[in-house]
Amino acid sequence: MQVRLERIDPLPAVYAYAFSDSPEEDATKKLMDWAKSRGLMENNSVSRLFGRNTYPTDKSEPHGYELYLTVKGAIEPEGDIKAGELPGGLYAVIRFKNLYRIGDAWEKLWNWIERSEYEHVGWKKEENGWVGGFEEQVNWKEQKQHTDWVFDLWVQLKE
Repeated sequence: MQVRLERIDPLPAVYAYAFSDSPEEDATKKLMDWAKSRGLMENNSVSRLFGRNTYPTDKSEPHGYELYLTVKGAIEPEGDIKAGELPGGLYAVIRFKNLYRIGDAWEKLWNWIERSEYEHVGWKKEENGWVGGFEEQVNWKEQKQHTDWVFDLWVQLKE
């Protein structure tokens, strides 16, 4: 797992939020049902899929989950689907394979930031709680086992 720096422009997106016993699965169901009905799940779609934990308190549990799907153009919010944006800027990014390695990957990324000349922009309190980074599932359109999922973890850095 190698850390790289990447600069992105703001990415318009739609997102679904869930706060439950299984927030990742619940947010995914909401967003994927919506996206499927609009043809955004097809392999030729350029949409990217990002998620992040949200923390209503300063503790790691309980947590919610926001799942973002990048879109081209404006989308009107509808039901549980809201308009959003991934912030542009400079990010530290690490790629890995296998959902079950996500904890190790986050630890490696945070350790890299701590030892580097860069600084995290800081945890932000947003509508659904405190947030600090994004998980992008790179191969989300492919039907693969969890051990074959490829992720990029994104943490925004101060310029």
